[in-house]
Amino acid sequence: MPASQPHPNQEGGRNHRRQTRHRRLYGLVALALLAFLLRLGVVWALSATHSAPVTYEHGEIAENLLAGRGFSTKLLGTFGPTSQQAPLYPAMLAGLYWLFGPGSGAALLAMQVLQCAAGTVVVLAAAWLAWSLMPATRTLGWIAGIGAALYPTHLYMVTHIQVAVWSAACLTLLLALAASGWTAGRVKALSIGLLSGVLLLLDPILVLALPVVAVMLCLPPRPASLETRRCAWIVPSLGRLAIMTAATLLVISPWLWRNYRVHGELVFIKSTFGYAFWQGNNPASWGTDKIPKPSVKELLQAHDGTLAGIDRALWEARHETLYIDDVLLAPSGYRAFAGLSEPARSRLLAARAWRFIASHPDRYARLCAQRLRYFLLFDETNPKAANRLYRAATVTWLVLALVGLLAARSHWRRLWPTMLIFGSLTVFHALTIVSARFRIPIEPMSFVWAAAAVTAPLESIGARIRNAWRAARRPLVKPGHGLRGPHRKAAPRSTVADVAGRVR
Repeated sequence: MPASQPHPNQEGGRNHRRQTRHRRLYGLVALALLAFLLRLGVVWALSATHSAPVTYEHGEIAENLLAGRGFSTKLLGTFGPTSQQAPLYPAMLAGLYWLFGPGSGAALLAMQVLQCAAGTVVVLAAAWLAWSLMPATRTLGWIAGIGAALYPTHLYMVTHIQVAVWSAACLTLLLALAASGWTAGRVKALSIGLLSGVLLLLDPILVLALPVVAVMLCLPPRPASLETRRCAWIVPSLGRLAIMTAATLLVISPWLWRNYRVHGELVFIKSTFGYAFWQGNNPASWGTDKIPKPSVKELLQAHDGTLAGIDRALWEARHETLYIDDVLLAPSGYRAFAGLSEPARSRLLAARAWRFIASHPDRYARLCAQRLRYFLLFDETNPKAANRLYRAATVTWLVLALVGLLAARSHWRRLWPTMLIFGSLTVFHALTIVSARFRIPIEPMSFVWAAAAVTAPLESIGARIRNAWRAARRPLVKPGHGLRGPHRKAAPRSTVADVAGRVR
């Protein structure tokens, strides 16, 4: 064979790899279409006009931006420039208000469609994260992606004008990029840094995940070479860490400067941590920012049985629930906050919370245990968490995630980033304040664990089906005619179908 022509085995190997890539691409396109169309279907099925506002502070800030009043809202009895919310989501909503009209149904529908796309990114990023962490098991990524595409809570979350779906997409994509071998060196560090900055401008609490991402970026690849064992990787790792940090600061520094100009002090993205901490820790608190009312149960049952009717009843019950502010602060007219800046008001409430904790440590311990239960199972102060489908999906998710972690215990050295981030954020919310939406950004990484619980059984079932199919198509050989030799022709072949026809 001429040297210029490729060997047949090499050509066959290239064709096989090309076909594998094509099949994977087609599978990803099908997964993306499934995720997007399912979410779009939920938006269509639940489309309705609500009597109460559904955009909360995000919508008010967006309207004030368009009206020329800046990034402002009314908080704790005072109207003015605010850092109550991270800037990115209200700014996105303001852009849609500018295109379609403030508070219009078209603007809200456009945001929901965009959130369908963000939910699709969550699905693809969950599959990518599984493949990056455990590349030897390709089935794991497909199962994690399909689970994320079908999970009822993630289907429903795209209908809410809340930042949770965007935070979930950004965090999952960030972890998948950090764990992958997509690129290396400065380009990867720069990409991770820019994405980290966007994540902070969506939800600054997720800063707890960034140290883990930084370690993932700096660790040497496995298996470690002799040069790596001699710590020659330290200097390049410090360089990548510096690039990541600089890129992150570059993204968030304009907002930090704005906060300093507005409040007269350095405020990291949001100014309301002390306020939220007080909401979850005071004599009347259930560990969240809400207090349930007996009338909520009646409203939950007041529907016509359709999906839109059930959703409308959930919203009515949600607005019937009392806020801590309305019970403890509104009756006094917020007089204690007169003349204080927004960060100072938040610090005042944080001091009240710490005094409550110091004088009632047993009560605080019970609140922490209750918040942990709310975070992992059902938030009893949120009427939407009382829905049977939500509860069934949550129990299924939790059981599969725990079983999957046990089944994948030999891979914990690769899964540790997801375990550490999930654990740290769970503990943080158990100690401070909790809400049903706070778990959504970290759920996709747990889909990798849940997929590990069913990967082996599904692969076993698939192998049995394939073997049965191959056996059904395998040619049969007549007894006495199967010998081959230099002077004997091969025995005539018969398939299973031919034998069955002759028997009939």
